Amino acid sequence: MPAATPFRRTVRVAILAGLLCGAAPAALAQAIPTASTQGAGISQEQALALSARLDALEQRNEELEQQILDLKTASGANVQIVRDQVNAQPTVTLSSARPTIATADGNFKFAIRSLAQFDAAHYSESPRTAANDLGSGTNFRRARLGVEGTAWKDWNFGLWGEFGGSGGESAILNQAYLEYAGWKPFGLEEPVRLRLGAWATPAGLEDATSNTEELFLERAAIAELVRGFATGDGRTGVGATARGARWYASALLSGKVVGVPATAELDQQSGFAARLAFNPIHGADYDVHIGANIQGILNPADTTAGALSTRAVRLQERPELRVSGIRLVDTGAIASDGLTAYGLEGGASWHNLYAAGEWYKVDVNREAIAPAVSAFNPSFSGWYVQGAWAITGEHHGWTNANGGFVGLKPAKPFDRAKGTWGAWEIAARYSVLDLDDHAGVFGAAAPAGGIRGGEQKITTVGLNWYPNSVVRFLLDYQWADVKRLNAAGANIGEDLNVVSFRTQYAF
Repeated sequence: MPAATPFRRTVRVAILAGLLCGAAPAALAQAIPTASTQGAGISQEQALALSARLDALEQRNEELEQQILDLKTASGANVQIVRDQVNAQPTVTLSSARPTIATADGNFKFAIRSLAQFDAAHYSESPRTAANDLGSGTNFRRARLGVEGTAWKDWNFGLWGEFGGSGGESAILNQAYLEYAGWKPFGLEEPVRLRLGAWATPAGLEDATSNTEELFLERAAIAELVRGFATGDGRTGVGATARGARWYASALLSGKVVGVPATAELDQQSGFAARLAFNPIHGADYDVHIGANIQGILNPADTTAGALSTRAVRLQERPELRVSGIRLVDTGAIASDGLTAYGLEGGASWHNLYAAGEWYKVDVNREAIAPAVSAFNPSFSGWYVQGAWAITGEHHGWTNANGGFVGLKPAKPFDRAKGTWGAWEIAARYSVLDLDDHAGVFGAAAPAGGIRGGEQKITTVGLNWYPNSVVRFLLDYQWADVKRLNAAGANIGEDLNVVSFRTQYAF
């Protein structure tokens, strides 16, 4: 109960003193100003009646104060309930133009994703032949729309459609997977992610960088070739990834690529891939990367109906651009029961400088088709080195998400009013892809079992502009030198100059 006010206590004391000690009415007059002003005396009965009235008023006041206190308590509880209900409602965010809906507890999340890359290129060939006439023009390299999300905290999913490609593809499923991320064995800080469906597991360092953040319009030829063996976009499979603050590991068993007609692969291909990546040296503005990977085809697809199976592998690649679909290096079909590719990775970034490279060896397990041919298994190789200088000072950091480097994010997005121009970067790369094995010499037929896939060397320089985290523009110039002999020993290679330009938005 609330305590009596000082005035009430004073009146009470005065009345009780008068009753007990026979105090004169004047004593009450000092305690009760209203009575003293009239100079009237107060009898004992009047004093008792006044005291009773004061008691009743005090009790009523205390009841009112308690009611007010109860109302405040109830009101505060109701306000907290409303706040809790509001806080429990899903939130809608728009980070870097990506719409995301998420519950407050993080158990459920749903995001819309989109990517569009529009390329234009002009090819200058010497000599130009009917077989290798690369047509200049434009192409939507990637045009993707999809959703990603989380359900009940530990289950992740993704569903993407692809409407771009190399100019001749129809719309296909790019990825559709279900992932469980609620298992932390061996005291790991981050969960092991178990995934099933169709997606692209990074095959190497270049592949670990998102295709929205690459230095050039396309990956180096050897990196693009290798990722097509057992990984790559739309490849079905089951896999697992694990990671820590400074390391990444992945393993995959894979099958066919989504969209390949059933008649083209009667018994589907099976393959595997595994990768380890480390970030042994790390600082606020520097990183070092080392890694190794292996992937292969365990059982090539059977492409012929009937009792006999026809299994073969074919290594071919474009000149690091997709406006034209022509491959200038191509081994043709090699009768094989599988292949294995081994890769080494290295890279570093320091302040606004970045450099990286990879080396690969590809061993084909050839099936015997003749005594002379079965005497050896062909082997191919490729490598690249690349580097970049961010003119505006941004840094290529390392991430354990895929075990590789990330692209630039402009420190000051383009804003004409503020006089800021986003991020600018100069890049260069040299790549070699050798698809020759026992190729023989110019002017002579290929030795028995020899493969004349050709050797492709490409030098690329590029200028990249990042107005903001959503939009990018890339301008590349390439010098390509392709040396290749046909079956009779004639040179069917060529020199190639290409200027290309990409417009991209991604969220």
